[in-house]
Amino acid sequence: MKAAALAALACCAFPATAQTTIGISHGIDHLSGPAANWHETALTVRHQAAPRLGFGAGATRIERFGISETQFSAGADVPLSDKLTASVDGNFSSDHQILARHALGATLQYEFAKGWLVHGGGRSSSYNDVHVNQSLLMLERYVGNYSFSGAWRAARAFGTTAHSGELRGSYYYHDRSAVGFSLAAGKEAANIAGTTRLTTVRSAALLGRHWLDQRWAVTYAVAHTRQGDFYVRNGANLGLQAAF
Repeated sequence: MKAAALAALACCAFPATAQTTIGISHGIDHLSGPAANWHETALTVRHQAAPRLGFGAGATRIERFGISETQFSAGADVPLSDKLTASVDGNFSSDHQILARHALGATLQYEFAKGWLVHGGGRSSSYNDVHVNQSLLMLERYVGNYSFSGAWRAARAFGTTAHSGELRGSYYYHDRSAVGFSLAAGKEAANIAGTTRLTTVRSAALLGRHWLDQRWAVTYAVAHTRQGDFYVRNGANLGLQAAF
């Protein structure tokens, strides 16, 4: 959820002119019990051609439960009209022992009134042992330098549908900088030590992006997640971005 939320902060703080951004980040998650810490390192590149037109790609190296693998991803945002925007993204994993073998998602964003947006979409992910279909419905409201949103998600796997919800608030300050907070609860598909399960999740995260000047920015996130009865995860992520 941290990556998605950081992407949301980015998409709502567009530069005034065309811009390419390269970023690198590293995160560590401490798990309760005997499990070793998780590690995640990501390299991303994105070109923003216009306020609602952009595309990007990335590679992420993860270490979980003694397993290491690399995920490659790509995505694009395209305006369909002055109020409607389409987003598509996909990813695949080199070894797919923990992450999905491949996944493809798409969403539509519609501004139905000034400062009001509705998002709807879906995602299909293939793991080694199961295929997971997900859907999203989100309502978002902008008031001055603030935004608030509520989202409902559903995941279908093993013949069962699991539901989850998320509340998020963000504050946009000093040009493109932003800080946000999110709370999420419900059930979602997760890979636990090589096996995909539908588990109960409770999470809270604080995350942001702060531009030091017109070229350099730092990203950060801290999060707390309770994954059913399996473990409690506390993590932090720190990154650096350069704009050209």
